Amino acid sequence: MSIPIVETKDPKGFVPTPLIGADEVCALLLNLTAGQSVGPCQMPATVLCYVVEGQGHLRVGNEQAKPQTGSLATVPSGAVRAISASARMHMPAVQIP
Repeated sequence: MSIPIVETKDPKGFVPTPLIGADEVCALLLNLTAGQSVGPCQMPATVLCYVVEGQGHLRVGNEQAKPQTGSLATVPSGAVRAISASARMHMPAVQIP
């Protein structure tokens, strides 16, 4: 058995790193540098986003929030979301059907 370890402080900038891919759950690690963003996208499932480090902006539909280190946000299934970093941001995102 091998325990997969993913370093959350990837120095490469925006590198979406798959953590888990299965029929029921999908997890991705987003590493954004200041000024980088992930454009609007309609989410097919509920998504939990946890900011391990950094800060930025999260837009869900017409609402906007400013998540920072330690913030946990939920994006509902079917919602359109966009993410941008105002400082280097490390954020796992887990899609739950």
